[in-house]
Amino acid sequence: MHVHRKLYFDSQYGIETFALLEDGKITEYNAEPVMSGAVIGNIYKGKVTNVLNGMQAAFVDCGLERHCYISVADLIPDKSRFEGGEIDIPQTLNLHEGDEILVQVTKAAQGKKGAKVTTRLSFVGKYIVYLPDTPFVGVSAKISDKELRKNLTFSAKKQLNEGEGMIVRTAAPYAVISTKKNEIDYFRKIYENILTRFKEAPVGELLYSDSPLHIRVLRDIMLDRGDEIFVGCEQIYKSIEGLAATYMHGNAVKLTLHDAHTDLFYSAGIYEQFMTALMQKVELSNGAYLIIDRTEALTVIDVNTGKFTGEDSLEHTVYCTNVLAAREIARQIKLRDMGGLFVVDFIDMTEENHRAAIVTELEKALRADKSKCRVLPMSKFGLVEFTRKRTGVAASELMLKTCGACHGAGVIRSHESILAEFRAKLLQTLSEGAETVCVDLNFEVANKLMAYDALKENVAALYPHARVYIIFHRTYREDSMYFRKVNTPHFTLPEGTVLLY
Repeated sequence: MHVHRKLYFDSQYGIETFALLEDGKITEYNAEPVMSGAVIGNIYKGKVTNVLNGMQAAFVDCGLERHCYISVADLIPDKSRFEGGEIDIPQTLNLHEGDEILVQVTKAAQGKKGAKVTTRLSFVGKYIVYLPDTPFVGVSAKISDKELRKNLTFSAKKQLNEGEGMIVRTAAPYAVISTKKNEIDYFRKIYENILTRFKEAPVGELLYSDSPLHIRVLRDIMLDRGDEIFVGCEQIYKSIEGLAATYMHGNAVKLTLHDAHTDLFYSAGIYEQFMTALMQKVELSNGAYLIIDRTEALTVIDVNTGKFTGEDSLEHTVYCTNVLAAREIARQIKLRDMGGLFVVDFIDMTEENHRAAIVTELEKALRADKSKCRVLPMSKFGLVEFTRKRTGVAASELMLKTCGACHGAGVIRSHESILAEFRAKLLQTLSEGAETVCVDLNFEVANKLMAYDALKENVAALYPHARVYIIFHRTYREDSMYFRKVNTPHFTLPEGTVLLY
């Protein structure tokens, strides 16, 4: 059964955003600052600041906000002991304080924890992952045909120099050998340049950064005929146009530049869908619901029947609810980009085959996730444990911030999230013919807004004859905003009003 996919890209307030809708339902969302980009994959010149022999780990200064963490398992393997396709894991932490090392970020900083780094560098391409220092050849687990896996492994080994390695990606079978060889040669040159720069670079210097968000997404997604791409930023649109030949392979993928007079994500209903997905309570289609509680150690998900009473036996009602819940849980953790340990409290079922079927359904739903997941059998208490590897920074961490009023027990929307909604609603109001608009805003948010000159210039260019006034309110909630269309020639501006443009 073909799934109709729509990809959305935009860039506002210095933040690039991406959303994937499958049959009209949001399944992926990502956002990251344009200037700093994603930290994952960045390569730095680091300096060892503290060695913890008892933990076989060390801390490394990479010039980031917090020192990074490296374990013995993340050191370059002993190439002389590479046998049978297996990587030899170092047994001792051969690092000393003051050592200058070349490291790559594999896991972003989270909370009070610094980023995790490795000396085993890797460069991700469309068809291969190049490993300059790790003599290992692997094939994507999503390629299941044994003969094909064997041929791809043989071909990969022929293209590698001594001491190098490669992981063959899912898209590789669709590319000719010369294309994959060009990728390897390209990454070899990058690696050689990094080694040269490392000698003279100061500690903390960024020596390599991965591609912008839209390029990484198109690199990792296998586009099919009928997929559609919508772009709200002309710069990203031109970039994707240039990538069409490389990443779209002549497929009939429709590329559309959205009319700048309205906001892309707001017009497509993506913004509302995503903000709903950040809530603790998640409604299911049959009236049941999930409660998602995140703690520092793990995430707990509770399944409730809610309004769903079913039309058959209690056991069948519970089973149907749990099946829907398993599918939605997989969607939610992928959408929120959550990682770590999860414990799901499914509704109790008495039949053993139903209990096993729910675990199978959850495993099946998680299989579509590009992040590695591992599911354990259901316990006698009806609990299912599973893990998901998370490497990046979840978009929710950019869209929400810790609430100061409750000392970190909850979160509220970030200024960036509120201002994105302001821009979308303002464009929508002006597109409906309003000549003068007054907007009531929280004092702190209004001050933040006034500093965005790019927004003023953008809206003024689109609606040059309109006037937008901002009314500051010290008692307004931060995420409150009230738009008033004023099209009469004479009106009185409240005290504390400022002309936005």
